[in-house]
Amino acid sequence: MITRIFLNSSALSVAVTALLQIIPTSGLAADTPKVNEKQLLEALNQKKTQALSEAEEAQLLIAGYEEFLEDPELNPEERPEIRKSLIKEKARYKQHRSKAGRIQVAQRELRQLTHDPAVTISSLKAAYADLEGLAERGKAAWNEVLSTRGKFVGNLEREHEQHLKDAQETLRSLNVEAQATELLLNSVDPNSGDTSDSEFFVALKLPAIRSAVERGFRIVANPGDKQRQAQTTLIALIAYSQYFWDHYSGKRSLLTEDELPSDRQRNIFGVPDGKVLTSDMITHNNSHFYYLAPKARESFNKKLEMIWGEGAVSVATWNQKYDEPFAQACRALATVNDEHLVPNPQVFSIMEKIELLLNELDLVQKSITQLDSNYRAQLSKAKQFGDEARLSSAHYNAEIWSRESEQLMVGFERSYALLAQQLKDSLKEGWIPDARRISESALIIGKAQKRFYAVREVKEELEALLSHRK
Repeated sequence: MITRIFLNSSALSVAVTALLQIIPTSGLAADTPKVNEKQLLEALNQKKTQALSEAEEAQLLIAGYEEFLEDPELNPEERPEIRKSLIKEKARYKQHRSKAGRIQVAQRELRQLTHDPAVTISSLKAAYADLEGLAERGKAAWNEVLSTRGKFVGNLEREHEQHLKDAQETLRSLNVEAQATELLLNSVDPNSGDTSDSEFFVALKLPAIRSAVERGFRIVANPGDKQRQAQTTLIALIAYSQYFWDHYSGKRSLLTEDELPSDRQRNIFGVPDGKVLTSDMITHNNSHFYYLAPKARESFNKKLEMIWGEGAVSVATWNQKYDEPFAQACRALATVNDEHLVPNPQVFSIMEKIELLLNELDLVQKSITQLDSNYRAQLSKAKQFGDEARLSSAHYNAEIWSRESEQLMVGFERSYALLAQQLKDSLKEGWIPDARRISESALIIGKAQKRFYAVREVKEELEALLSHRK
């Protein structure tokens, strides 16, 4: 039989010299004791050291028991008793490690707690005094602010809606689409009624230009669709005005004789030197097809889209084969003066009428945009409460803190009492620190200290805000 000698756990005696100091502070602080946290920390540290020592001893015994159980020469009759001892020591190890951990947390919370002599149960009661009443007054004032602003915003919305209706009515009465369609169709109809000789001449010649641009831009003609006929007529007018760009823009009067553009170099894009392919009007070409750059597409498409919307005819490529048919049609609607081509003023007159319609449309649309912009700016300003916005958070915090006041003050008193009692009990033999409640008490005291100053601040803020509303 193998004999083993086991050491019993030794109890460490701890001599702790600690004093519970109750030091009155000035004014309202006289009713709250000052707990000597340093002495309590020292007492806790000794208990933590003891717990760690117990855990270390248990760990050594665990290693010894496990070694015995692995010994093949161990008497089988001894194994059950050793296993019981092993289980017991493992439980003791866990118990003391856990105890040391809880004490360490309590120490950390105590170290983070600062003693503030200004925060006592009396000063807390004084801080919370009248807080509930201030919260109610603040809430009533905030509701009044919301009501006033709500009425103002409602009036603002109604005014904006009426202004918008008026602008939309102006837009409907302008009816640019119908006016432009009628004007353009009449410009190519020699039988439209009471027309002058110049208008009749344009009505005879302009369809040839329209036909050339339809073919050049690969637009499928549809004589039965009046809107499409009006749209292609406008493209023809734009092309004509770009062909005679110097006359239409008024720049010709500023040019010297040597600077005047050659009539042979005139083109549908209004490129002065006639070098269309290398200009900013074309992105690239494929055989005789020119692919229009954004600038060129906009010069043709923008006016059509403004009048008829996104469903209007648009152009993107030009067939170079129709340069000459287009030029011939333009020359047929022009005269020669001093060996220079002079465009027909009646064509420009039609374009000017279209421009006037578009200008009116643009003004109405800009006024609608401006109305909307002004409304949004006024609405944004109306919703900005300025200093009054502080009423919202101030009365809310005051209301919540007032509800929590009794619970916080009770917790504050009990927490100080518990720390004082724990310090007193630490002088006794066999003291077991209540680490969890020490941690909670330190947190509650810290919260009360912060809340004390927050309550005073919110009361001052509410009093100032309410005084301005009198």
